[in-house]
Amino acid sequence: MPGLFLTLRSVIDCHSDRFFTLFILCITVLPAQAEFDETYRLEVGGSLVSFDSKIRINSRDDSLDKEIDFEDTLGFDSEVQIGFVNGTWRMGNRHRLTLLYMPIRRTSEVTTAKDFEVNGNTIKAGAYVGASFKTQVFDIEYIYSYYKRQNLELGISAGIYWMNSLSELNAAGNVILEGSETEEFRSDYKANQRLVAPLPLFGLSASYEINPRWLVHAYARYFDVTISDIEGRIVSFNLKTEYFFTNNLALGASLTSFNVNVEHSGVVFLNTLQYEYGGIQAYLVLKY
Repeated sequence: MPGLFLTLRSVIDCHSDRFFTLFILCITVLPAQAEFDETYRLEVGGSLVSFDSKIRINSRDDSLDKEIDFEDTLGFDSEVQIGFVNGTWRMGNRHRLTLLYMPIRRTSEVTTAKDFEVNGNTIKAGAYVGASFKTQVFDIEYIYSYYKRQNLELGISAGIYWMNSLSELNAAGNVILEGSETEEFRSDYKANQRLVAPLPLFGLSASYEINPRWLVHAYARYFDVTISDIEGRIVSFNLKTEYFFTNNLALGASLTSFNVNVEHSGVVFLNTLQYEYGGIQAYLVLKY
């Protein structure tokens, strides 16, 4: 028996280099499953974002210069938690279609510290104001992968960022109505505005497989247009990383930055809307 063990050991020692070489050849020559070939992909998660939004109205002769800051003037929280759902369908080897749904709801109650104007009416400082801002975002995007390898995919995209928002305001206090110069107390002042804005966006995307379980993605989207007396610009960046515990399930985290700036140049007034947010996201990925 000892002789048999010695014989086996000598055989293994003699061929260990060959066994090791064969093992290396197997793991390098055998084809590995591509990471960028899933048909369907679903992301569900939440984010903590920091908002900065404001409206500025100023005249060409500088006789009027007013700004309404949603956070400072109307008391909206800067830090907001938002949930989202994002689905992707790979229609072909190089063709993808994505749909993002993200509801944004913000409310505030504040006693104003300064005058501000709404729909031509001036609400004086010291008034109680309750405000709500509800937006539903539908982001539809087509991506074409112009360069694709097993561990790298580069694409160009075109899509629509569709915003459907409703702003509502209730106030109690002194108000100067449009066309009047006299203050009057109103306990039931109400104003609302709905905005439906389909905004086209074009962008670039990149996905890289660090190893079979760890992926990173980067997205940049941009739109700049001047139509008649309206000039608009949108800039969006997103950097994501994902770790797959199985072939189908992963956890991800991302950093997002989104900026909108629209200016309306009238004969007398220049109206500017600035809207931006940025923050971190955590989400669950399911793909197959």
